[in-house]
Amino acid sequence: MNRRGFTLIELIVAGVMAAIVLGGITTALSQLGSAKSISRQRLEAYSRCDTALRILRRDIITTLRRGDLFETRLHISDSTHRFQGNILDEDELLVFDGALRANKEIDFNGEGMEYETQFRIEPNDVSSALWKRRDAILDDNPIGGGMATPIADGIIALQFEAFDGDSWFSQWDSDVSGIPEALRVTVTSTGMNSSDEKNAPEITLRTIVPLDRFRSPDDKLLLIAQEEEQARLAVLGISSGDAGIELNSDGSGSGSNSGSNSSGGKGDGGTSSGGKGTTIIDPDGNEHEIPPSP
Repeated sequence: MNRRGFTLIELIVAGVMAAIVLGGITTALSQLGSAKSISRQRLEAYSRCDTALRILRRDIITTLRRGDLFETRLHISDSTHRFQGNILDEDELLVFDGALRANKEIDFNGEGMEYETQFRIEPNDVSSALWKRRDAILDDNPIGGGMATPIADGIIALQFEAFDGDSWFSQWDSDVSGIPEALRVTVTSTGMNSSDEKNAPEITLRTIVPLDRFRSPDDKLLLIAQEEEQARLAVLGISSGDAGIELNSDGSGSGSNSGSNSSGGKGDGGTSSGGKGTTIIDPDGNEHEIPPSP
């Protein structure tokens, strides 16, 4: 009985076919891993960009509008920087804004509800990050003080544009042009997690934040001052209506009685002082005793 084996040509053909199949499987697995990595980086870039845009929008929409220009500020600085050979926007924003909601009880903690807020991009070991500086005191140095913290990694481009009702401007100063009609914010982020990852996908998101150009109503701080003044008068046995006292916008009191004051008489709306204190007579003829100061 004759036994027939494989010829050399058959072995060569089989080896070539096996190499082709293994090469196809290896290429498919490599492409699958690359697609998975790109998808992860793209998702990371979108999450970073969305987080930064939400924080920017929340702070911009609460821009303060006051009659006193010292408490109103919105300033855009236009600048650029280079990242991986590309020139990208690196704008800065300074805005006086308020807090929509207090994170904790704010009574007697030395911090109010109005802030100096500044946004800018700072480089780090991987790419760059969006930083936010917040100062709880509106002072003569709006570009300093407070605490700066990173709020979103991977932010490589930041652009602010102000709208005056007709055109968009890359620079703006409310001390010169007032509060704009709206701000357009453009944020670009990368999905890089290490400096070795080159050509990582980038995501760009944009939003437009409308700004109310009218002054806001009396804030909570003024209401608190009014309540404290009423409580002080209540201790003295005087209501704000009887004494004719009103609080101005700066919290100071002012009298509104139409009568004339006299040191010894008791005319309408007058006062009389004796050795034991002071007597106030309102326009209706009611007498109110104020104890003498110690």
